[in-house]
Amino acid sequence: MTTWLSKYERAILALASFVVAAFLLYLATISPGVEGGMDSYNHYLIAKNTWSHPYLFLDQWGKPIYNLLVSPFVQLGMIGAVVFNILCLVLSAFLAYKIAQKIAPSFAFIAFLLTLFSPVFLDNILSSLTEPLSALLVTLSIFLVVHKRYSLAALLAGFLPFARSEGFLILGVILVYLLLKKEYRAILYILIGSLFFNTLGWIIEGEPFWIITKNPYISFALSGVNVCGSGGLSHFLYAGHYTFGQVTCVLLVLATLFLAWDLVKRGIGYQIDILLVLAVFSIYFLAHVLLWWLGMMGSCGYIRVMVVIAPMAAILVAFATQKLVHLPQIQHLKNHKIYTSVLLLFLVVNAMYVPYRYYGYKYPLAISEEQEQYVKVADWYAMQGFENRTKIVLYPYFSIIANIDPYDKNQLLEFWESSFQFTKKGDILFWDSHFGPNECNTPLAKLEADTKWKKIYSVVPGLKISTVNDVPFEIHVFEKIE
Repeated sequence: MTTWLSKYERAILALASFVVAAFLLYLATISPGVEGGMDSYNHYLIAKNTWSHPYLFLDQWGKPIYNLLVSPFVQLGMIGAVVFNILCLVLSAFLAYKIAQKIAPSFAFIAFLLTLFSPVFLDNILSSLTEPLSALLVTLSIFLVVHKRYSLAALLAGFLPFARSEGFLILGVILVYLLLKKEYRAILYILIGSLFFNTLGWIIEGEPFWIITKNPYISFALSGVNVCGSGGLSHFLYAGHYTFGQVTCVLLVLATLFLAWDLVKRGIGYQIDILLVLAVFSIYFLAHVLLWWLGMMGSCGYIRVMVVIAPMAAILVAFATQKLVHLPQIQHLKNHKIYTSVLLLFLVVNAMYVPYRYYGYKYPLAISEEQEQYVKVADWYAMQGFENRTKIVLYPYFSIIANIDPYDKNQLLEFWESSFQFTKKGDILFWDSHFGPNECNTPLAKLEADTKWKKIYSVVPGLKISTVNDVPFEIHVFEKIE
């Protein structure tokens, strides 16, 4: 089986990529909703409006690298973001394959297939989230390191934090690797990304420490507000069976044990490349475990963040597979080739089955119950003649269905507690129980008691729709009358 597979390996992987890409595009065309909730719509709106509002290219919540690269795609609508994510998926799989060829050459195709069929990766393709791009950039960085393109790897690593904030963690791992390799000249390239964007931020936004002062997660942490709360240390561990798959999780443990044994026997230099992959996976994973446990940096315990290290998991499984089949106890078996073939077949079939088992029921993706309530509001809004009024709202989906440019200050003012000072008579405010009492720090009772605001419309579902902190989801519209 291994010889036959090796002969047609690239053709099989190319065909698998085409089938997966075509199927994902089909799902996108029949799905009115997207994965990632309001985060997806926010990223979409920021990237789409960069061409008419260029300052958005530097938006640190949207992420500058993401805003730049995805902006041409989203001019076609949300389907453009999905196409971009599919490209990220396939390219990540290819790069994982090329990395695994250096680490576990006989089983590099396993790294490709496990990335291509990664449950958490596939589950977040129909979105406008930053995780797929980050997975691609992290995998590209490791590919460059493993292929000894140290200066280029360091340069790219310096830009990772501007695709996702966790890029600082990956940057740190690569920095340690370069120090161990004594590639001191390459280390200087790591600084270029931060210097470049901080200088742009200083020039354009007048912030000399733009990286820090405009980082929304740092600001959120300093505010002391914790919208999502916190969770147990086992949260992401428990989610492993539908994040990566149970078999993958077992093989990740085996990969760690095999690597630890190699380090004890032969020292750190012998397996430094796979050690780099494991370090990236472990530090990223543990960072999110701790952030959710401590309730820090706006962490909400979202499983989707593990998309970023899905290719690393696939490479580690390829490494563990090669170690397994080359164990002396296994190689001395009379039916060694049959054992290997059965193991590989099991891994391939299981890789395709896991995402189907956990996520097959979800498609076509529907809009959420919250969004359905905002559709009712949009239908009412369309009949009111409020086009020339300023809208105060923080629910990005409403901007899409009501055809509002959220970055035109004459059309929309983002609903924050600090925004009230800029409101005027005639403005229309949309309060909902998802954002209103949390990010907006404005309880409904406060608005109802304020004589400057008059309630003019409400949507209160007959059956409870739970939102943040398990409160019932409602929407109330107010007009400023003084």
